[in-house]
Amino acid sequence: MLESKVIAKAYTSSNDWSETRDLVIRENLLQVRVISSAKRMIREVIPRLRLLSEKELSLFRTSADQDQRHLLWLAICRRHAFIADFYVQVVHERYLSLKEKVGTDEFNLFWEHKAVDHPEVDRISDLTKIKLRSVLFKMMREAGLITKDNYINTVMLSPLVQNMILMNNPNEIRWFTTIDNKGRRV
Repeated sequence: MLESKVIAKAYTSSNDWSETRDLVIRENLLQVRVISSAKRMIREVIPRLRLLSEKELSLFRTSADQDQRHLLWLAICRRHAFIADFYVQVVHERYLSLKEKVGTDEFNLFWEHKAVDHPEVDRISDLTKIKLRSVLFKMMREAGLITKDNYINTVMLSPLVQNMILMNNPNEIRWFTTIDNKGRRV
């Protein structure tokens, strides 16, 4: 998340993603030893941040840590349909049906179902699949969506973040295991 904060802040100087990329590399704002590491991080972060509206990006730059985590998760789901689908079809459904945990078994079953419609998924090596699963669960933990033991959290979105989501695309609220104003899981 630190990389996203640094890059989002750098974006304010020009409001141009190409210039932001150059600035981050030129001034080593990510404080990496090897330029290739900075380029890799930038290739991951900028496409996500670009999917936030100007209002969302502004809130990301100025908000508290938890709001930043939620906005970053929102951007990740917008960028990666596989992650959004996993969250909605597996984590969110488990949450709604009062199941407390999500783990590798659920991920592997989801993977198998995806392979039916997308044969290219089957061509991915087991090692890559394990790495992808690990990264996905790490991102969910960092966003506060699951605990370190893979228990599903009820996410309390701030009114600002929740209203931005609902105004932009109400379906995106399913990327969070949250409750409505009556205390019902949504």
